[in-house]
Amino acid sequence: MTSVSISVALYGCETWTLKAVDKRRIQDFEMTAYRRLLRVSWTARQTNASVLQEVQPQERLLTTYSDAPVYLGYVIRARNLCTEILEGRLDGKRRRGRPR
Repeated sequence: MTSVSISVALYGCETWTLKAVDKRRIQDFEMTAYRRLLRVSWTARQTNASVLQEVQPQERLLTTYSDAPVYLGYVIRARNLCTEILEGRLDGKRRRGRPR
């Protein structure tokens, strides 16, 4: 997989909370990308293991995700302007009526 597609696929991954379904979707995307690189038809009876053996990726997408730094916890615990923006809390009241 090219470095561009990896960076696009993992954009903002330090804020993700992955469930089992999300992990499976990431793996599915990765295998689809490898199959497209090799021009393997979806009707061809080729296993994922054989595709991975042909591609020989240096690193899988989920391991790249799990190695990504997690900064969100630090930002939330800081209790500053960034925290206020992330949580959507603002001081004051909005005006009455329909917004302009």
